[in-house]
Amino acid sequence: MIYGKEHKMVLQAIMHEGALDEKRGKELISKLFGHENTAHVLNEINAKLQPLYMIVKCVNCEVTGQLYWVWASTVQDKIANFHPEFSQAQLTLLRTIYSEIVTSNNGHVSSTWCLNLCSTLNVKLSKANAEEFLYEMVNRNWLACKNGKYYMGVRSIVELLQYFKDTYQDNLQTCTLCKQVLFYGEKCDQCNTTTHVYCLENYAMNRGGLECPNCHYPISQHSQSGNNNNSSMDIDEINIEMNEVTQSSQRRSKRKHKD
Repeated sequence: MIYGKEHKMVLQAIMHEGALDEKRGKELISKLFGHENTAHVLNEINAKLQPLYMIVKCVNCEVTGQLYWVWASTVQDKIANFHPEFSQAQLTLLRTIYSEIVTSNNGHVSSTWCLNLCSTLNVKLSKANAEEFLYEMVNRNWLACKNGKYYMGVRSIVELLQYFKDTYQDNLQTCTLCKQVLFYGEKCDQCNTTTHVYCLENYAMNRGGLECPNCHYPISQHSQSGNNNNSSMDIDEINIEMNEVTQSSQRRSKRKHKD
């Protein structure tokens, strides 16, 4: 099929959301194209994006396992990029949260820790402003939230991966099964390897039980129930300009984990 307005509308929907969950993406493609061959449509879109050094990637939320379509650049560096609408204080808070998530042993930080962090920052940020900002980061999938804890969001995993590799290369872990970098997963008590929860559950379906893919040590059942933050969006409302997603560059030095 020739690349047409239907493809552009799918791309604009992904750009608008930053990370579009697969269920809504399938519904959109079914309505526009009359089929659910999402892989074919995404491949056609990516073929057009390739000369622009952009891509639509499919990535799972590490907390819920939900698959998202994320629009990102294929050229990344150690600079973490965000929209200029965010203040320096907000970005300082976010980078400190990133540092704690990456260097922690559990892949998450508590909401209480995040708000208390405001009083220790070099830049002024009220708890009310921080709470509103963190809600926005979850809504835009830069962070994920479950049971009062913040995890790495799918957009951060895709769009800032090179930044994390350059800044925290000694702290990053790799999933035992998919061999991709992971920030939150199930750790084996026997051999200390870590596996994405959704990778482990798919593995368990074929094995008949949860066990470490590396040493086969039994692993306790992990609950994956989570909250999705989906907003409604009609096809007729999709009209996004490229310059709306232009982001400014901000650099942050490596931080050490504090217990």
